[in-house]
Amino acid sequence: MPRTLNRRALLAAAASLPVLAGVAGCSGGSKAAGGSQQLVWSTYGVGTGTYNDLAAVANTLTQKTGRQIRLMTSDTGIGRLAPLINGTAQYSRTGDEYYYAFEGNDEYCSEQWGPQALRLVWTPPGNYGVLVRKDSGIETVADLKGKKFPKLIASTSINRKMEAILNFGGLTGKDVQMVDVTYSGQIEALKTGQIDTLYQNVVGANVSELASQYPIRWLNLGGGTPSQYASWKELAPMVKPGEFSKGAGLAKGETAVNMQYTIPVVARADRPAEEVAALVADMDRYYPDYKDTTPDAHRFGTDQIQLTPLVIPFHDAMVEFLTSKGRWSKDLQTRQDALLERERRMHEAWPAFWQDHKDREDPKSARKEWVDWKKANLPELPDTPGTLPGQTSPTTSPSGGTE
Repeated sequence: MPRTLNRRALLAAAASLPVLAGVAGCSGGSKAAGGSQQLVWSTYGVGTGTYNDLAAVANTLTQKTGRQIRLMTSDTGIGRLAPLINGTAQYSRTGDEYYYAFEGNDEYCSEQWGPQALRLVWTPPGNYGVLVRKDSGIETVADLKGKKFPKLIASTSINRKMEAILNFGGLTGKDVQMVDVTYSGQIEALKTGQIDTLYQNVVGANVSELASQYPIRWLNLGGGTPSQYASWKELAPMVKPGEFSKGAGLAKGETAVNMQYTIPVVARADRPAEEVAALVADMDRYYPDYKDTTPDAHRFGTDQIQLTPLVIPFHDAMVEFLTSKGRWSKDLQTRQDALLERERRMHEAWPAFWQDHKDREDPKSARKEWVDWKKANLPELPDTPGTLPGQTSPTTSPSGGTE
C-alpha cells in the first residue's frame, strides 16, 4: 500500500518549497495601504510566461508601494495551492487547479483536501488552442480525423479541453490516433511528425520560435452552433471562445478564435478585505508601469479582466472594485451568490461523504461518486449570459458595465 500523507504532512511539505527572493527588494515609494507589507505569491516555474507576468506586477508594486513580494514556484497544481491553504503564501496564480480545488474534484477529492474556500482576486484572460503546420493540409478541427493527436501526460485538465475541441469538430478521441507526450514535448513532436497538432498558449517564446521555422495555423473554434459547444460546459467550464490577434503565426491585422480562459490570481476566502482592496487598487493604478514589460502583461488591465465563465466566487473586495469600475452586473451577482451557496453545501456535506468513502480501494470511485453526489444534491448553477453561443445576450449592469 502506498504511504498516504495526512493533511498536516502534505501542507508542511509544500511549505518547504523554495521561495524566490528576486522580486523582494524594496526601492522605496509609499507604503502599501492595508494588510501585510510582506507577501508571498505562489505560481508557475521561473521562465514561464505566467511567472514573468507575475514578476513584472510584483516588481512594480514593490517599487511603487513598498510591499515586499516574493514568488514561490512549483510545476504542479498541488504545489501551487498547498502553500496558499497552509498560509505560507497569501496569493497564488494558478491553472485550472483553482476550480478543481474549489469543487474538491479529481486529486482534491481526498483526505488531504476536499472542497476549498478559494476566491478570485485578478483574472487576466489568455487564449489557448490547437495549431497545425500550414503544410499539413489540416484546415479545420474536423480535418483532424485519423490524425496523430496529443494526449498530454499528467495534464488531465488540458486533455479535457482538447476533448472539447475535438467535439467542436464533431469528433471524439476514438476518431484520432492518441499519442502520449508531455506538454513541453509537443513542439519537438510536431516538428518530427510524431503528432499532427498541439495545444499551446498563443504567445510565448517556444511557440513563436516554432512559427518562425514552420508556418502554422490556429484551428478556428469560433462561430459554431450550440451543439458544437455542448460538451464544453462539462469538460471545460472555465472556458469560452475568444478572438485574439498578435498571436504566434498571425500576420498583422489577422485574427483567430480559440479557447479563452484565465490563469487567475486567487486567495483564500478569509484573506482580509482591506488588504485585497488595497492590492487590486494598486494593480489597477500602476498598470501603465508594467503593461509593456512582457508579451502578456497588458492583459492585466482592469478593462480586460475576464468575468465569465465564473466558476468560483470573486473575493468580496474584488466585487466592490469591479462594481466601482462599472464591470459588475446583476447576472454576475446572481452567479456569485449561487456559487457561495454551492460552497456552503459542499463544505457541509464533505465530512460525512468522506467518512463513508475514504476506505475505498480505488480512489477514482470516490471521485466519481462525489461528482455524482453533487449532481444529485446541488442545484444547477445559473448560466451567465453570453458565455457560450446559444445563451442570451449580456445584461447591462446598473452602473453601465456588461458581461
